[in-house]
Amino acid sequence: MELRQQEMAINRSAMKLFVKKKYLFSGLFFLSFFSLSYIRPFAKNELKQPKEDLQILGRYLFYDTRLSYNQTKSCASCHDPSFAFSDGYRTAVGADGYAVRRNTPSLLNVRFRGSFTWGDSSIHSFERQLFFPFFNQHPKELGWENETAIIARIKNIPGYIALFNIVFPKQKTPISLKNIFYAITAFEETIISHASRYDAYLEGNESILTAHEKAGMRLFFSTKLNCGACHVWDRKNKLIPSRFENTGLYNIDRYGDYPFLDQGLFEITKNNEDKGKFRVPSLRNVLLTAPYTHDGSVSTLDEMIDIYAKGGRSIEVGENKGDGSQNPYKSKLIKGFSISKEEKENLISFLNCFTDTGYLKNKRLLFVALKE
Repeated sequence: MELRQQEMAINRSAMKLFVKKKYLFSGLFFLSFFSLSYIRPFAKNELKQPKEDLQILGRYLFYDTRLSYNQTKSCASCHDPSFAFSDGYRTAVGADGYAVRRNTPSLLNVRFRGSFTWGDSSIHSFERQLFFPFFNQHPKELGWENETAIIARIKNIPGYIALFNIVFPKQKTPISLKNIFYAITAFEETIISHASRYDAYLEGNESILTAHEKAGMRLFFSTKLNCGACHVWDRKNKLIPSRFENTGLYNIDRYGDYPFLDQGLFEITKNNEDKGKFRVPSLRNVLLTAPYTHDGSVSTLDEMIDIYAKGGRSIEVGENKGDGSQNPYKSKLIKGFSISKEEKENLISFLNCFTDTGYLKNKRLLFVALKE
């Protein structure tokens, strides 16, 4: 059935089901902030609902501000299709209007990445990652304190009563946090695009790149810059193992510290060698996803290239003062290099070939509102 027909059927069914049956608050349990044990990847045969119906439900949830405690933010508030499913801010803004500590990464092709956060290598599933934006408190993102309030709100929306019963017909209590996460995950897994000019080049269309872009490509993969050692391109249906690297952005006390509020992978492992290590981001749509780095502290590609050329960033004044190039935990791949104005222009021309807006033609990925 076509998407629009399905959505019409779902909206009609919502009112019919609401009239016929009252849904009781049952099977709820409090979610501890210190346990992720029940939020796990789902077994392939655990639920039998058609995948397309699940994705439609997930799409509604993804764009619905009612999924924040004060109804001001949705998943799409930070992962906006107009910004390649990022948001264009230095760091995201939570439901209370306060900035969170990290920059919002793009969700394009994220299903092919090995882990799903900037600073935790143990998060390998969307379901576990979703716990954080839903329940983080300092600052709040979506702002929930426990799952009971979420379930209560969803159970008061006729359209969702119908949708969850359509998608999970064999479950006695289909509206659950687990199923909410499962549906959003199913939608996020559809946020895929391989429509950049570089994708076309890799598929055999070598003439699609200009001479300047090819010169930039040679520089990108050269031993001098060696960008390709960390930034692995996301090819179709190929999982990319995540890398976590310290790129010398900070060296506050000359002993390798990053700002106290965000020390990267070190916060998980407590291993000094992991201070300042963050996940290497995808470069797909890199020209559309500024500002850059985990904290959004680099405004332009030109600035980012200069930092790498110097082997790290030097901050002359302020509380973060220090020479990142001398960070003892910095990646050995960040050695510094010389680059001419022409080479830099060629490199940025090549990075522009990573621009991929093909997903905007896929209406199933774009905004939709649940009609009640």
